[in-house]
Amino acid sequence: MSNLPKIIFHIDLNCFFASCEIAENDNYKNKPLAVAPSDPLRRGIILSPSYEARKYGIKTTMIVKDALLLCKDLIVVPPQMELYKEYSRKFFDYLFTVTPNIEIASIDEGYLDVTDVCRDVHPLALAERIQKDVLEKCKLPCSIGIGPNKFLAKMASDYKKPLGITVFRKREIDKNLWLLPIEKMHGVGKKTAPKLRAIGIATIGDLANFRDMELLKETLGPAYAESLVYHANGGGSTEIDANNFSESQSVSNAHTFANVVYDGALLKKTLKVIANTVSYRLQKANQKAQTIGIILRYADMKQINRSRGLAEPTNEASVIYEVAEEIFTDYFNTGDRIRLIGIFAHRLSSTGEEVTQISIFDNFDKIAQEARINDLVKNLQAKFGKDQINRGYIETKNENAERT
Repeated sequence: MSNLPKIIFHIDLNCFFASCEIAENDNYKNKPLAVAPSDPLRRGIILSPSYEARKYGIKTTMIVKDALLLCKDLIVVPPQMELYKEYSRKFFDYLFTVTPNIEIASIDEGYLDVTDVCRDVHPLALAERIQKDVLEKCKLPCSIGIGPNKFLAKMASDYKKPLGITVFRKREIDKNLWLLPIEKMHGVGKKTAPKLRAIGIATIGDLANFRDMELLKETLGPAYAESLVYHANGGGSTEIDANNFSESQSVSNAHTFANVVYDGALLKKTLKVIANTVSYRLQKANQKAQTIGIILRYADMKQINRSRGLAEPTNEASVIYEVAEEIFTDYFNTGDRIRLIGIFAHRLSSTGEEVTQISIFDNFDKIAQEARINDLVKNLQAKFGKDQINRGYIETKNENAERT
């Protein structure tokens, strides 16, 4: 294993669906184009506008008929998921010729550990070569972020699009990262940003230097608050997980709906059931997870996976649901058409490996109550069998979740 300082690339294909359509049809080049489901009434949601379309103010999730008011010449094409999967395969096949150390983050983005590759080539020269090759071999534009960890690499790739190459060094975050508005921070969703602004955090630098940790924890929850501050100060994982969702590395469960679902309340109820299942599987395997995430697959088959780290590992259904619900609230938009929703648990450890550290901000009465409930459950399991009783959620008549 190399002892060199880590060099991580985050490579993100620009306007991926639209770029694939342009790659297939030269007539679309340099024209405003948007990928959206076919609908004669133009009620579909735009999945991917080209950069020419974005110049008119057209954005992802905008209704097609509203986009046409901004640009009457907008070309609207229906999504072709099989085509996009084929372009994605070509893209990653090429990246694997650069290094085997790749984490596929989604259909159009990935992390590369190029530390060893850069023994013989400067990182910027390597990034320029990759960008040029992806454009020539795959006909796809991409942006590349370079950093000492995955978070800074991701932030760097978002910094300049399209066809950007940006380096974020930890010692220079006060000159670039900290100047960005808090909404630009990876991991801060549309519901979290207003909460941060309400307590005086307007930029990533404000967050990095925020001194009232008790207030921040009360606002976001302890684990999420600590994670955001850590990343705002330039921290991040350097681990490239080639088996991001393998059975050996995670526990997960998902539900596919027979028809697309728009109802956020129904999706949250489904998450509660899934949280119970993930909790049961973790407990049955005597494991706890330090990362909880959700999976959302849309009607067009595009899928996103979003996760958050925990201060302490857990296998409790209540904690799993609370984290999953927070992420869902940040990333679900009114009108989103969901076909599949799921929860995954990463960074597993055996239940005997971790020791819980109690913070001075913790509620000691609640901790004591939780301990008594855990003891009661264990005694009942010993009497009636482990598979007969577990902690989880039930749905009450007033539709508030309660522990049982």
